[in-house]
Order: sequence, then structure tokens, then C-alpha cells
Amino acid sequence: MTFLTDLLVSTAWAAEGGAHVPSVTELLFPLINFLIFAFLVKRYGLPLIKQHLKQRREGLVEAVATAQQAKGEAEGYVRKYQDLLKVLDSECDRIREDLRAEGERERARIVAEAEESAAKLKADADFLAEQEVKMARQQIRGEMALLAEAAAERVIQEHMAAADQDRMVESFSREIRVL
Repeated sequence: MTFLTDLLVSTAWAAEGGAHVPSVTELLFPLINFLIFAFLVKRYGLPLIKQHLKQRREGLVEAVATAQQAKGEAEGYVRKYQDLLKVLDSECDRIREDLRAEGERERARIVAEAEESAAKLKADADFLAEQEVKMARQQIRGEMALLAEAAAERVIQEHMAAADQDRMVESFSREIRVL
């Protein structure tokens, strides 16, 4: 504080026109004070600052090395994924073609099954129609036989005499005996 007051006093006195010559104590004590301060800074402060700056530099160098390594890995991933993207388009086209071919095979199988099923249905329908025709023929034959029998019975009853009937019974009896 004395240095500040001396400075202010000397400035005021110099402003009044008088020249002030500093004394040895005014020059020597601040110089000693500065030298002690410089020694302390050099002895204790500079090693701490150097150590801090060295650690900071090592940290930055390590961070840069890590960042370069990460950048290399990232570039590797980028190349890998670019290669995968190139392959992906061809893979998608291959999958589409496989699916299209599978769909065509499935369609062909379904069409073949449908044609086979239609052929079976047609064969079954033909068989059923044939059976219906046979049954209708048998029924018609049976009806014709009944009608023929009824007509024959009517004709026989109208045209057959008692003597004819006796002869027929006798002929039938002989045939039964032979058998």
C-alpha cells in the first residue's frame, strides 16, 4: 500500500512542477519483491503449469488417436455397409425372382390339381350317368316284361281253350319230371 501512496504522492508532486527522484528503498524493495515473486512462480508455479499443460497435451494426443481409430473403424463400417447395400439390391432381385418362380410353381401345381380334380369329377359323373342309364334300362325292361306278361296273359285268356290249357299243363309236368 505504501508503494501506491508513494506513487500517488510523487505523481501529485511532479504535477506541481517539482521533480522527484526516487530513493534507493523505493526502487530496491519493489525489485526484491518482484524477484521473490518471480522465483516463487518459477519454483512452484511453472512446474505445476508445465505438468498441467503436459497432461493436457497427452490427453489431447490420446483423444486424437482415439478419434482417428474411431474414424478408421467408422470408415470400415461405411465401406462394409456400402458393400452390403450393393449386394442388397442384387439379393432383393434374387429373392423376388425366387418368389416369382415359387408362385409360378405353386400356380402350376394348383392348376394341375384342379385339372386332375375336374377329370375325376367328370369320370365320376360319366360313371354315375352310365349307372343311371343302366338302371333306367333295367327298369324299362322290367316294365316291358310286366306289360308283355300282362298282354300275353290277356291274349292267352282270350284265345286259349280248355284243351290247350290241359296240354300245356301236361307238357310242363313232363318237363319237371325229366329234370
